[in-house]
Amino acid sequence: MRTVQNGSHMKSGGHRMHRVLVYRRKFLPKSETFIYEQLLGHQRVKPVVLTRRPCNREQFPYWPVYVRRRFKGLAGWLKKKKIACLHARFGPAGLELLPHARKAKLPLITSFHGFDATKRVQEDRRYRRALKRLFRQGKAFTVVSKHMKRRLIRLGCPGKKITLIRSGIDLRKFPLQPPQPVVDGAFRLLSVGRLTEKKGMDTLIKAFARIRPQFPRATLTIVGDGEEKKKLHRLIRRHRMQHAVTLRGAQPHQEVGRELANCHVFVIACKTAKNGNQEGIPNVLMEAMATGRPVISTYHAGIPELVEHGRTGYLVPERSVSKLADMMKRVLKEQDRWPDVVIRAREKVERRHDIEKQRAKLEALYLRVLKKQR
Repeated sequence: MRTVQNGSHMKSGGHRMHRVLVYRRKFLPKSETFIYEQLLGHQRVKPVVLTRRPCNREQFPYWPVYVRRRFKGLAGWLKKKKIACLHARFGPAGLELLPHARKAKLPLITSFHGFDATKRVQEDRRYRRALKRLFRQGKAFTVVSKHMKRRLIRLGCPGKKITLIRSGIDLRKFPLQPPQPVVDGAFRLLSVGRLTEKKGMDTLIKAFARIRPQFPRATLTIVGDGEEKKKLHRLIRRHRMQHAVTLRGAQPHQEVGRELANCHVFVIACKTAKNGNQEGIPNVLMEAMATGRPVISTYHAGIPELVEHGRTGYLVPERSVSKLADMMKRVLKEQDRWPDVVIRAREKVERRHDIEKQRAKLEALYLRVLKKQR
């Protein structure tokens, strides 16, 4: 058992604040900035982190982070640390904490983010059955979209236990950028996401191949890494687009901001994977919209709650190469419509996906649960 201390976030008099234990099995994968952002800046509670596997500490400095490989004796430890409430990130983490929450008589909040309400449920019957117990005994649940709320209710979670806390971004890190001029039809398209089936990068590359005859100087940059990398490289070679399509690998968050400022249009072709895995709402869509870039995406999971077709961006059915290609052509031809779309998109992100507002909602939930407990 050890504590990782880095970058203290203690407030003066911090010891008087309610301590909420946030559990993430791995703390913290590079793509989960949204979890990190929701730890910071609380006024009336002090989140402390528990993990089994610490990683990426430089990217996510936080204090305290407790590392426990095993959970034996956890209930006593929670008492000793004066923990008032437990918050599990992802459904499986909720199930791991549930017996300890009961033993320590502490309220448990579980946040669902995507695969834990889709793929995992489809693949694993025991998990699906266990969720029923979690829904009965857990105090509260959070989801990132109405789409996911409907899913949890279908899986047996009482609607009144569910709070919608949308993913948020730090708007100061993604200021509205002036549009990039397009020189001689050299459009720069960008996509950011893990190279995994549900991100639909293969659909995007095939659609990009179809717009090349009309836009021979357009380029596509893809930021991210994952298990489909070799397959995507083969696809790029097959379409002879090595000069036009760049796979940049995983990049730090600041670099994503620079890529967004530098591109003309942002595209992500999310789809339901064969194993049922789905997105919540990709944060990078919010970041692109905040930056002032027109976005093209798909009617997938919670995405239509953020991207309203023709108003704050553009949507096509998932998995349709031809419809995505047609939409990309249309958007590239309609530059005169971009200013209206991007201003509405920025306003929407400011209204519904500002990390400050979403964090305040999470803190209000913590305080509600703590009050009921007393």
